[in-house]
Amino acid sequence: MIRRIILGTCLLLCITPSAFPKFKDDEQKYLDDQFKAILDQMQAMGNQVAALNGQLTELKQNQATLQNVIIRQQHQLQDLDEMLSSLRIGNEENFSKLKTALADLRAETDNAVSKLTGQAAAPANAPAVAAVATPAAPAPARQSPQGYVTSTSADGTTVMIDMGSAQGIQQGVKLAVYKASDPNTRVGVIEVTQVVDSGNSRASVVTMNPGVKPEFSDVVRVVTE
Repeated sequence: MIRRIILGTCLLLCITPSAFPKFKDDEQKYLDDQFKAILDQMQAMGNQVAALNGQLTELKQNQATLQNVIIRQQHQLQDLDEMLSSLRIGNEENFSKLKTALADLRAETDNAVSKLTGQAAAPANAPAVAAVATPAAPAPARQSPQGYVTSTSADGTTVMIDMGSAQGIQQGVKLAVYKASDPNTRVGVIEVTQVVDSGNSRASVVTMNPGVKPEFSDVVRVVTE
């Protein structure tokens, strides 16, 4: 029995090498080159995957940054809306205060003129009565609606007046301009170009005496002739 086992083992050792033929050298080299090329491709693919992962991470960071920027801009827009609302309210209050200050200033101006001319000052909201005329300038038979210049442009070509639709002012209406210190001597003519509201209009200068420019508190009256 033992002899049979030993004989079978020797036969197996003799047959096994013939079952696995050896590769030739050139074939082995070819397989090695192919295997190395596959390894290189796998390495390149790994590098590409790593690069893509880096780009994906950067995109996520940029997206988060963009979201933060959008949120900040939304907050800033909300703050601007609130600021504009407060400015509108503040402007209305300031405009009301300015109108009151202008009324007081007109009253003081009328008082000063009355002292100069010796005539009582007219009420602040009523048309002013013309001063006593000199022989060279007879007083008009009918007093025109009167207002005042509230602001002028830098070049003096346009003015704002405190007369609007409530006083019957329309676009194209012409008004004579008088200095507050001499409300009987006309120094120029302006023409309404825009009725802003019931108590304000914009006008452009048509004519002015040489060396004279429209100024704040100048008197304006509708030209009736």
